[in-house]
Amino acid sequence: MKIGILGAGNLGTALGRRLAGAGHDIVVAFARTEDKVARAARTMGGGARPGSPEQAARHGDVVLLSTPWPVTLGLVDQVADSLTGRVVWDTTNPFAPDMSELVLGTTTSAGEEVARHAPDAAVVKAIPPFAELLSSDSAEVGGHRPGLFVCGDDAGARATVVGLAAQIGCDPVDTGPLKLARFTEPQGMLLTNLAYVQGMGPRITSILVQD
Repeated sequence: MKIGILGAGNLGTALGRRLAGAGHDIVVAFARTEDKVARAARTMGGGARPGSPEQAARHGDVVLLSTPWPVTLGLVDQVADSLTGRVVWDTTNPFAPDMSELVLGTTTSAGEEVARHAPDAAVVKAIPPFAELLSSDSAEVGGHRPGLFVCGDDAGARATVVGLAAQIGCDPVDTGPLKLARFTEPQGMLLTNLAYVQGMGPRITSILVQD
């Protein structure tokens, strides 16, 4: 599958490395410098290559959005035409700049805002495990694959992201419509606080256990 990655930071790079390892064709874009984008592509391996945001968006059957929230909607506006007909896998969380709180919640979500700015794309919200966990040899925590809750209004797009999530070592759960991102994003805030403020570290996850 062709995948464009918008966001060459730690998470985008870790996801790209796992997706390239699964055989996907990747173009990565968007960082403070072109050198950082090039380094991210080299780290991903598997023939991943750097490009501009428009090139990554046009390249991907799936476009993975992995950017800091303050720049996300501006970037989506920039490439919105190139996202037409694409599945957009939104991994962002609407953290305040100091990561102390969410700037959206309850009545909307980052995923829904991304969808408003890219109305001709099929946006799917699924917040993956921390980059440190994805960058390790095994993403398992306590013998379990990390849970990943998948929200989107297009069932086919959700199924696509569910499949990719399984390939990167997660245990995906199809949760239904995009508005449920209003509840999965606060869960991401909770895990971030536990990992980095409470000192539990990034090898933590939440999973769905069903009997």
